[in-house]
Amino acid sequence: MGRYVDVRVEAFQPWGFLGIGTWSALEPRRIALRIDPLSSDDADRLDAVAAACARGEGDPASCLAVARVEYTLHRSYGITPNLDDAYRVVLTNRTEVHLGVVLEIDGINTNGSAEVVGTSADKKWILRPGQTVRISGWQVSADEALAFRFATPSQSHSPLDELRGAIRVHVYLPDPRSEEGVRGTGAAELIDQPTVKLPFVSATDSPVEQIAFSYARGEVGLGFLCEETTGTGIRISHIVAGTIAELKGLREGDIVTYINAVRIDSCADFQSFLAAKAPGDRIVLKVHRAGRAFLLTVELEE
Repeated sequence: MGRYVDVRVEAFQPWGFLGIGTWSALEPRRIALRIDPLSSDDADRLDAVAAACARGEGDPASCLAVARVEYTLHRSYGITPNLDDAYRVVLTNRTEVHLGVVLEIDGINTNGSAEVVGTSADKKWILRPGQTVRISGWQVSADEALAFRFATPSQSHSPLDELRGAIRVHVYLPDPRSEEGVRGTGAAELIDQPTVKLPFVSATDSPVEQIAFSYARGEVGLGFLCEETTGTGIRISHIVAGTIAELKGLREGDIVTYINAVRIDSCADFQSFLAAKAPGDRIVLKVHRAGRAFLLTVELEE
């Protein structure tokens, strides 16, 4: 799934009352893939790294990994869980270098419970080359730990209302010039879990890749998920069975260009429009399909 890290969200399915059950991967539905140019600061950082690597300075494997960075990838997916199910996030390092990974739940960093700011200042988990880890909970305070559970926004412990219902992974590559490299207690070798290892010097200030999963109902308020297009409008990438979108005859591949006569050019426009509406509101979509366009009135679902 990811260029540097594969990410899988698994839900726990109990068999009975004894806590016995199985973990099953939730099938992700792609919402969007966005490619952003590097910031000028990060481009300058990588130029300096490339120059040092050309002089034979730095770890060869890290030099090779960083040399391939030309842009930032943002992948967004939707998942449909059963509320109150326990879940875990499975991360696999696809590279031959240590990676710094920020696992964000509802806007909160699972490593330390601070709000994620989206830069190299965020506290990271460290994954060894090729390592697979399964993270199923977090230490939210000195005397309280929580298992990950899918919850309605009102039941999330996160104070960040607008970020509830989202799982995000931010990936950082190591700076090959770091003389101290990555060190730590070695606990990860024993329990095969990510641990805090310092120092980890990132090659860039921004993550080189972000992977997001949304399980908020608001993402499918109309009963469909969207993806970006190269022109005007958004493309319907998935129809949720039994929703108003299916009942009204919307199809995967349909292009929606206007909602209530407001032009829609991105999934962000679509979500911003829905955020201002309430369940039961009626809206009019302009839909394009197979060379024709038509208007469709639908009612927003709860």
